[in-house]
Amino acid sequence: MHSRINQSQSVRALKALNAYFELDLDRYLNEPAAVYEPEAERRLLQLFHDSVTRVPAYRAFLARQGIDPAAVQSLASYCELPATTKQNYHKEFSLAELCLDGSLGTQDMLAVSSGSTGEPTVWPRFMSDELLTAARFEQVLLDGFDAKNRRTLGVVCFALGTWVGGMYTTACLRHVAAKGYPLTVVTPGNQPQEIMRVLRALSKDFEQVVLFGYPPFLKDVIDIGAHAGYDWA
Repeated sequence: MHSRINQSQSVRALKALNAYFELDLDRYLNEPAAVYEPEAERRLLQLFHDSVTRVPAYRAFLARQGIDPAAVQSLASYCELPATTKQNYHKEFSLAELCLDGSLGTQDMLAVSSGSTGEPTVWPRFMSDELLTAARFEQVLLDGFDAKNRRTLGVVCFALGTWVGGMYTTACLRHVAAKGYPLTVVTPGNQPQEIMRVLRALSKDFEQVVLFGYPPFLKDVIDIGAHAGYDWA
């Protein structure tokens, strides 16, 4: 049993978490782009070549297009690569072939889109994929809500389950909280009555409440709460 544990997964996760926890958000957002552009190009090309080496679907996709990966050594040559789409890439290969090393075991979660184009799309991902987005959640909470200095209740009002929005938002907020922000997350989902029940029970214990969800839906929640006598102020 223990022989099947993939030790590289824990190394991969810890490396990504350490990079996020050590990220100086102000420096990352405010320093001139010139500081990051050379590093960004290097990392982009490294990601490309790692993908060619480790992702069977991408390697096969480029071969079908007659692309020699070894010739891609600059941003200009990278920009000439053919784009992957649902039709020519995602639907052409199995889920395992789309993953690192051709194995679903290198991913820890399957996400499902809302199906707004007619058919929900499934894609595998790993915890490290959430961390750059977590940095943007941190930016919003810090700059918009001073969450570094105020006890904050983050209320996830996206649909939960297999759909990506609610689970992804929850994961990102928990990463921000783990970084040391006084942030606590609760996940009532997209049922207005449950959201209001949670707010009535918990909001008094925090200095502020931040709702995460689709803006038109949150407007309905605010109206429902106001109609029921909830004091948003």
